Amino acid sequence: MGGAALAMASCRINGSSAREPAQASFMHGLTLVAGTADDFRPSRIQAVIDSITSTGADWIAVAPSWSQDTHQSTKIRPDPARTPPDEDVLSLIEKAHEVGANVFLSPFVDSRDRIWRGDFSPTDLSAWFAEYSTMALHYAELGQQAKVDMFSVGSELDFSEETYLNEWRVLIGKVRRVYEGLLTYAASHRSPPRGGGYKRTPFWSELDCIGIDAYFPMTARLISPSQLAATWETWMGEIERWYVASGLKQPIIFTELGYRSVVGAAVQPSPRNWDYEGPVDTGVQANLYAAFFGVPYRREFLRGVFWWHWEPSETLDADDTSYVPNGKPAEDVLRRGYAAAIRRPTYSGSG
Repeated sequence: MGGAALAMASCRINGSSAREPAQASFMHGLTLVAGTADDFRPSRIQAVIDSITSTGADWIAVAPSWSQDTHQSTKIRPDPARTPPDEDVLSLIEKAHEVGANVFLSPFVDSRDRIWRGDFSPTDLSAWFAEYSTMALHYAELGQQAKVDMFSVGSELDFSEETYLNEWRVLIGKVRRVYEGLLTYAASHRSPPRGGGYKRTPFWSELDCIGIDAYFPMTARLISPSQLAATWETWMGEIERWYVASGLKQPIIFTELGYRSVVGAAVQPSPRNWDYEGPVDTGVQANLYAAFFGVPYRREFLRGVFWWHWEPSETLDADDTSYVPNGKPAEDVLRRGYAAAIRRPTYSGSG
C-alpha cells in the first residue's frame, strides 16, 4: 500500500465500517478508463503510466467496465469490445505500484443503449443487483490480489441506493471480507428532489471515504474566472453544509471531475453530455481546471480529486473535444496545480 493510502488507513477500524477521522495527504489523481479491450495492454501501458506520474499525480484510478444490453436489462457481463482482460488490469496495477503510485480500482457498468447508469430501470431489480454484486466482487478480489490502495463498490447508481439499502450493506460486507484496502462509492453530484446523489446515499457510514463525481453545472456559456469561482463557492458551500449536518467524519474526495474542450463545457460538464457537438474550445477547459485549483482545492474537507480522464496525447486529433486534458492547455494547468499541491496541509477530520 502506498504512502497516501497508509496515511488514510486510520479511516477504518479493523477492516469494518469507517468511524475515525483520517490523517491524510491530498490524493492527486488521474483516471485511466478502458474504452476498448486493448487499452490496458502491457505493450503500451508503461508509457501511459509514466506520462501520468510526470504531471505530479500520485494516484491512478483504473476504470474497467462491464456492460448490459439496455437500461432495463438484468444481465451484466464483460464486454468483449470494451472490457480489458484481468491479466492486463493486474499488469497495469503492478506497473503503477512499481513507480510509486497509489491505485484506485473503480469498476463501473454501462448500458449499450447509452442511458446513464443512474437512470437504469431494470425489469427485476433483485436480479440486476445479484448480477452487479458478481461484478463488484470479481473486481474486489482482483483488487485484493493486486493490493490496490482503494476500491469503489459502485459508481452513480442513483436508482438503487435508497431502494436497495440492505442489499448495498450486504454487498459492502462481502467486499470487506475479500478486500482489505480503503472502500468508497462514487455518488453522483445530483441533489434532491431529483433523486440519488451524494446527499441521499444512505450507506456512507459503511465506507472509508465519501466519493462524489463532481460534475456540477458551472455557469452560462460566456464565463469569466470570477463567475467560475463564485459558482464553485456555492457548490462547495452546499457540500460542506451537508457534510457538517450529516455528522460524517470520513474524508470527501472527488472520485471524478472533468471537462470537455468544447464550447459550452461549463454548462453541463457531466459525461451524460458526451455526445454534445460543438466547436473546439481548449481555453474553456483550461479555465475550468484552473477554477478547481482556485476554490475547491483550497477547502480543507476535500481530500482528493481524480480527473476524468487521461490518454496518450498521440492518439488525439487536433480537433478533439473530449475530456482528455493531455496535449491541451488544461494539462499545463494540471501540472502547475499538482506541483503546488505538495504544500497542502493535512486534514484531521470534520470537527
